[in-house]
Amino acid sequence: MDDLAPEYVAARRVLLDALVALDGHVDNLVLVGAQAVYHHTESADLNVPLMTTDADLAVNTREFANVPEIGGVLRAAGFTPGPNPGHWVSVSDVAVDLMVVPHQAGTTNASARAARIAPHEKLTARIARGLEPALLDNEIVTIAALEPGDARTCDMRVAGPAALLTAKAIKIGERLEQADRQPDRLKEKDALDAFRLTPQGRLAQLAAAASQDDQTVAPAFSALVNELLAAL
Repeated sequence: MDDLAPEYVAARRVLLDALVALDGHVDNLVLVGAQAVYHHTESADLNVPLMTTDADLAVNTREFANVPEIGGVLRAAGFTPGPNPGHWVSVSDVAVDLMVVPHQAGTTNASARAARIAPHEKLTARIARGLEPALLDNEIVTIAALEPGDARTCDMRVAGPAALLTAKAIKIGERLEQADRQPDRLKEKDALDAFRLTPQGRLAQLAAAASQDDQTVAPAFSALVNELLAAL
């Protein structure tokens, strides 16, 4: 682990800090973003260091518990809310982002940025498109610390490769649409993460996972992923 970027090591430490604080909700959390990508692809030899500076968690609000109140336990663990909904910053200035998919966001306001998951405070989580497959395509794995002396582990849900690739394709598509106005949002790292995931993607697994939850959903997910993979 000596070759891991210190930012990545710190991001894992803060992820575990957040998971300890959110212990009562871990069953409803799914690890997404770069840390989930690296869980599946860390053995890939691309001669590019694994690098991320934060942790991303999708919150499945289905049968979500009212207690403990998320904002309260995160503050007690040393996190403070950032300027955007769902952005929680640790004392070491590393962020954990909590995200909710639109159909679970508790609001039909298309311009809303914050999810409504009462009785949790208003800015607890932000609304994020593209994470819907992660609520279905995930598995429970053991996430461990990356630095000597930290023996902490947590068994939690991690999004599968197909779900991560779908989310990444949507993210890249949105940033391409915004490129004229916000060119700085285009990141080479997003394309690299998609490349890492491409041989890992399993469309059939995603469709099967969707069908286990709702027989009407699988065809739509299958068509969506086919379209997004073709665009990469």
